[in-house]
Amino acid sequence: MLRRHLWRRLLPCGLVLLLLLAAGIFLAVKLPLALAPIAAVERLLAFCAALFVLARSPAECRPYRLFLLLVPWLGPVLCFFLRREKISRALPFAPFRDGKMNAVASLAAGGGLFAGGLWGAEYFSTGKEMSERLVADLIAARNEIFLDYYILAHGRFFDTVLQILEKKAQSGVTVKLVCDGFGCAGLPKNFPKKMRARGIETTVFRPLHPFSFGGINLRDHRKLALIDRMTAYTGGVNLADEYIGQKIRFGHWKDTAVRLFGPACAQFSVLFGEKPTKTAPDLSLIPCIPVADGAGGRRTGEEVLLRLIASAERSLELCTPYLVPDERLLFALQSAARAGVKVRLMIPHLPDKKSVFLLTRHYARLLALSGAEVREYTAGFLHAKSLTADGTYLFIGSYNLDRRSLFSQAECGAAVSDAALCAAAVRDFDEMWTAGSAVPKESFPEKLLRILLLPFAPWV
Repeated sequence: MLRRHLWRRLLPCGLVLLLLLAAGIFLAVKLPLALAPIAAVERLLAFCAALFVLARSPAECRPYRLFLLLVPWLGPVLCFFLRREKISRALPFAPFRDGKMNAVASLAAGGGLFAGGLWGAEYFSTGKEMSERLVADLIAARNEIFLDYYILAHGRFFDTVLQILEKKAQSGVTVKLVCDGFGCAGLPKNFPKKMRARGIETTVFRPLHPFSFGGINLRDHRKLALIDRMTAYTGGVNLADEYIGQKIRFGHWKDTAVRLFGPACAQFSVLFGEKPTKTAPDLSLIPCIPVADGAGGRRTGEEVLLRLIASAERSLELCTPYLVPDERLLFALQSAARAGVKVRLMIPHLPDKKSVFLLTRHYARLLALSGAEVREYTAGFLHAKSLTADGTYLFIGSYNLDRRSLFSQAECGAAVSDAALCAAAVRDFDEMWTAGSAVPKESFPEKLLRILLLPFAPWV
């Protein structure tokens, strides 16, 4: 009786369990196949929504938020909650008043909050002209030679400078040399040791090693020579042969630089661990603002650029090899063009970095839509980095008009108010402009690549 009772009870339960197990197996196999299209559409809609939010995020945040999209489910949710971050469109600077340039606190690296004056300033339209003048000044140095360059490469130019530095160090002149670990990767590893043995105090900024993955944008991108604290050279020229036309790369290498002579140059000495003497501004001298930014530190280069752009009433001429501006700089240039200022911009025609070149052309087209004029330097690669405003102000140095240069790298330059100096720079610009060509229309493949590259704009 008991066996019959259990059989009557357990058999139905067992059959039900078997049916449930079979149904579970069937659903586990068939249901995902049925839901796959629905799940794919859901994920596609979530990804499109996240991209929509990403496109309206600040440019410097896009790469990080793009990585969030790679996290299943969590990425779109986080992008949704971060979507309301606002972008300031206001220009926080008033124009220069009364033609003076002594109201800007610009030397960030050493905390210098004052401008100085110059006895003279000279503009160089080629790296070769600059190199010849620099060599002569190095030979004439009496007390100090301070050099800070992104790229040092053995060749005619650097080897000539190196011979002079060794002789000067032996004669008692203080010689300091700073270079970047990435830009000077082609030098031997024992280069600093050899230089120190010859009396040249040499420092390599962030040397490369197998585990140097972090801070790839934190480089020393400066181009600066300071002699006896009274003569300074800055611009786009590094100590390598391609910058003086001795070595051909990407056609004719177009670069510019300036030679500054006067007490304002002493402010650059803080970049080499020195303490400059503060003197009262002399209004009879040529107004000059030395500008410097540390790697990843407080930024003032863009502040000077924005102030000059906002001050322009008639004309702006800009040269840059890389045009990937942030929202404030792009808005300032667009506003100037729409306000009737004649904005002209020269960019390269032959690229050295194709990804940056693609974005450079994209932003050039955006500026053209606002009324700015943009042309490409067809003779080769344009490496010059300068801005002239109203034929009165010249800003020149190592700053490119991209986020890496304006926000991450150590840079330097100078803003000078001198009509003769600006006239020379504008003449050189006009020659480039006449020989330049228009920016071509964007092709469909370029558009696709640009869409993929834009989220990574702060890193290119």
